[in-house]
Amino acid sequence: MLCVKCGATLQDPEYCSACGTDIKIYQKLIRLSNTYYNMGLEKARVRNLSGAVQDLKNSLKLNKEHISARNLLGLIYYETGEVVSALTEWIISKNLEPNKNIADEYIRAIQNNPARLETINQTIKKYNQSLLYCQQGSDDLAVIQLKKVLSLNPKLVKAHQLLALLYIQSEEYDRAGRELQRALAIDKTDNLSLRYLEELEQRTGAPVGSGKKPEREGKERGKNPDVISYTSGNETIIMPSTYKDNTGVNVVLNLLIGLVVGVALMWFLVVPAKLRAVRSETNQEIVEYGDQISAKQAEINNLQKKIEELESQQVEEEEKPDISVHYEKLIEAYAAVQAEDDEAALAALDEVDSSQLSETAKALYSQIYGPLHMEEVKALFDAGSAAYTSGNHDEVIDKMEQVVAVEEDYEDGYAMYYLARAYEAKQENAKALPLFQRFAETHPGTERARYCNQAIARLQQAQQ
Repeated sequence: MLCVKCGATLQDPEYCSACGTDIKIYQKLIRLSNTYYNMGLEKARVRNLSGAVQDLKNSLKLNKEHISARNLLGLIYYETGEVVSALTEWIISKNLEPNKNIADEYIRAIQNNPARLETINQTIKKYNQSLLYCQQGSDDLAVIQLKKVLSLNPKLVKAHQLLALLYIQSEEYDRAGRELQRALAIDKTDNLSLRYLEELEQRTGAPVGSGKKPEREGKERGKNPDVISYTSGNETIIMPSTYKDNTGVNVVLNLLIGLVVGVALMWFLVVPAKLRAVRSETNQEIVEYGDQISAKQAEINNLQKKIEELESQQVEEEEKPDISVHYEKLIEAYAAVQAEDDEAALAALDEVDSSQLSETAKALYSQIYGPLHMEEVKALFDAGSAAYTSGNHDEVIDKMEQVVAVEEDYEDGYAMYYLARAYEAKQENAKALPLFQRFAETHPGTERARYCNQAIARLQQAQQ
């Protein structure tokens, strides 16, 4: 057995003579981590997913290399529609244990399905758009977007919750109850779903999903034994249980009289009315068929136009580069940073094209890039400073833009200040003005801030 700290072979199973580490404490942590994992596994089996997530996170806090706990956490994220979080856990697991790791199969299953990747991307975009609509007060548009999200990813719990919240706000309590029931069918103990459900029950005054059974219209007691009743359609037919026998002559005579009366009524009343009704229906059907043909023709034209548009969009989509590779490499870089493997992080980050990333992903890219490339950033800043001293404004702009992209306040804001001065010298006032304003806000009271305030006044006056 090897020491967990220095890697030396243990002579004593409870103590490392090389570095002095108490192995018993480590063993206790491992056992406690396994206990949390087993608790999370049991909760996941009964769909207590929120509780399972918390237990698995506790397990990973104690032992971040617990592969089974990390893989199970990824599966739970995937079950609740959080595909990006699931991929993050599986990629970290794959980096920790490259051999015989089932996480590799999970990742390949998603990567080998481009349609699934596109669905994930569209789900994220539409959910974020629905959040933006909510912030803008456009609840109707948010509801439409959330319905599209759930059509793409029916297991996204937070989409069910947000849609239920919008329904509660618009007092559509039945729909809100259905959405919360769907969310709880995925995760039975989600605190947010249960809180919304409690609020809904307080507003309606009745448990969600409960309903009274209709009372039976008839009771066994009090029935007349001499009467037989049955239901035909919406009518209740009541007839006596016994009848009197008629003689054969009376029966035949009654049948003949009824037949004659029936034929006469049909000839004089029913047939002419039926003929008129048939003619009217025929004429109406002819008119309706004509309208339907016109409508179908218009629909065909619209569908043909949509087909052409979709074909054009398909050509454009096929020409677009596959951006999923950049996201995967970014996640690999993040996982390597978490594992303190800077070399692997740099290798993965160098394969990422930041121009293909979303704003959130760009922020993560910059957060990882800065600490890993501090020497390069310093070299860029030194070159830009030298160019500023020599009056080479184009060189200042080229170098300092790269520095500010990594850290806007680099070297106490000098990078931003030099960049603003270079833009001002090049008379690119639209770019210089916001940089002067940000510097004046973040470094008030300095000599450079006073210059920035004077420059702001000059540039604003020039724009008027």
